[in-house]
Amino acid sequence: MSAPQMLGGPSRCGRVLGPFLDKIIKNAAWLKHSHIVSSCNSALEKLETLSDTAVPDSSSPLIGLSASDADFVLNPIVIAIDSNYAKLVEPALKSVFKLLSLGYVRGEINSNLPNSVLYKIVESVCKVGSIGEESIELAVLRVLLSAVRCPCVLVRGDCLLYVIRTCYNVYLSGLNGTNQICAKSVLAQIMLIVFARAEEDSMDVYIKTVTLSELLEFTDKNLDEGSSVFYCHNLISEVVTASEGVPDLKFSQPITGPELQNGESKVLNGEKDEVGEEEMKEGVELSTSGDISKLREDGIYVFKNLCKLSMKFSSQGNPDDEILLRGKTVSLELLNVIMDNGGSMWLTNERQVIILCSRRILIFYFLQMSTCYLI
Repeated sequence: MSAPQMLGGPSRCGRVLGPFLDKIIKNAAWLKHSHIVSSCNSALEKLETLSDTAVPDSSSPLIGLSASDADFVLNPIVIAIDSNYAKLVEPALKSVFKLLSLGYVRGEINSNLPNSVLYKIVESVCKVGSIGEESIELAVLRVLLSAVRCPCVLVRGDCLLYVIRTCYNVYLSGLNGTNQICAKSVLAQIMLIVFARAEEDSMDVYIKTVTLSELLEFTDKNLDEGSSVFYCHNLISEVVTASEGVPDLKFSQPITGPELQNGESKVLNGEKDEVGEEEMKEGVELSTSGDISKLREDGIYVFKNLCKLSMKFSSQGNPDDEILLRGKTVSLELLNVIMDNGGSMWLTNERQVIILCSRRILIFYFLQMSTCYLI
């Protein structure tokens, strides 16, 4: 007698998605979420007919499936996350994390591609972090870090800043100390990933794991709720090590892209930031070629926006804005993380060394001052 076929069909992605789609169906309030149930059932039926393709589809976001089939079976995951119903969101987030950890998701995720199913997933994950569920907040942090960490996926530009802003929001308005420490740890780990790749100009680099004791050195020691640091360390280690050994030739080489256009508009905190190409390049040795690689462009973009956020001022109507002060402080701490782990790209150019040393002194001073105000 032949062995029973696993739920989700014979494909690798189907074996991951099948059980989670089934869980979403079982957790759905049938009358209220009938459209989600129908979408999940259709995806399961589709997966039963799919095997891994012999010829890879380079345009597909899922390994082994065609682009159209991948979009079809991922659509219920987007709908489930958008429901804001925790019993549906949780298995949907777990399925995304599993796909990312195994390296089954691949491609570029960018706000320039808003119709991409991968962008829709990341956008939905970022939005659902604000529904006020502790477990969902942690699941969102795990998925977002996994998306940035995955060597098969390139989260770029405004989408990368959206991920960072979401983690900021969890840190500033988290429901408990553990969630806040996790959000801060995820932010620091994202910085290590982004700048390690920018340094080597490659996705295939060694990723250091953030040291939580150093991260909490200046502020937030009061958030440690017994086993919080231990829990956060395990979460970070789980995500960082999950994707090791999952190479993807498409993203293992330097990723080049067009230079930034003068006056290009970028957004981090809902504010427009119109800057020229020369301002973005200031003080950084980028590459020997004429083009800025996508990895280094994103590194400069993140660094510049962290500097901007660290220099935001309170309004006259609310001079003692504690949220703003905490946001400025964590921005300075993240800049400190970047500088502590900077390599030759940051430290061999004389002008850059002077800039970094000056900023390091200012960062240390303001962190000390901010700690006094926050105590």
